[in-house]
Amino acid sequence: MKRPRSSLWPLAAFMLPVLLLVLGACGDGDVDGAVDGEVELVAEGEDFFATLCFPAADGLLRCEPRAIPAAGSVEETAATIVQALIDGPGTAPVGDDPLDDEIFPVLPPSVRLQAFDLVNGVAYVDLTVARTGAALRFERPAMGLREELLAVYSLVNSLTASNLGIERVVLMWNGEQRLTFAGHVDTTRPLLPDLDRNAEPSADL
Repeated sequence: MKRPRSSLWPLAAFMLPVLLLVLGACGDGDVDGAVDGEVELVAEGEDFFATLCFPAADGLLRCEPRAIPAAGSVEETAATIVQALIDGPGTAPVGDDPLDDEIFPVLPPSVRLQAFDLVNGVAYVDLTVARTGAALRFERPAMGLREELLAVYSLVNSLTASNLGIERVVLMWNGEQRLTFAGHVDTTRPLLPDLDRNAEPSADL
C-alpha cells in the first residue's frame, strides 16, 4: 500500500497560523456549551502536552506528559511527537518508580521520520533508515518480537493518547505499508491502541 497522496508538508504551506484543537485536560470542560470531550484551543508555539510512551526494562510502556511546541497544524504537531519518541526519553524522570531509570528510545538511532499524514482520524507514519557513511540503507531495522511490539505500541499508544483526533495508526517504511513492522507484528491494517501494554499511568496523565 502506497502512502496517500496528501502530505503534511504541502498542507502546512496552505495553512495560516491556526489554533490547534486538542481535548480538554479534564474531559468535562465544554467549549461554547458543546458536549463532553469537546476541544480547547492551544495557540501555535505554545506548549502542547503530548503523551509519550517509552519502552521500559520490564516489557511495558512508561507514559509521560511531555510539553512540546504546538505547530501550525495537527499533522506537524503529531510529527513532532513521533520525532520525540525516536529521539528517546532523555534524562527527565517519568515518575517515582525505580524502573523509570530503565526506559529506552522507541527505535534505533538510524531510524528517521520520512513523512506524516493524517486522513480521517488515521495517522500514516512513514519511517526510513538513514544512510550512514558508505553503508547501504536497510529497509527496516532488525528487532526481536518483544522489542518490535514495544516499538509499535509506543508509537500507536502515544499518538492516539495525545488528543489530536488520531484513532488509528498505519506504520510504513519508505513510503509503503509492509506485511510486518520488522518481521513479526502485522501492519497490513491501521492499528488501534493497546492500553494493556502501558504500565500504570502516573497521576497527572
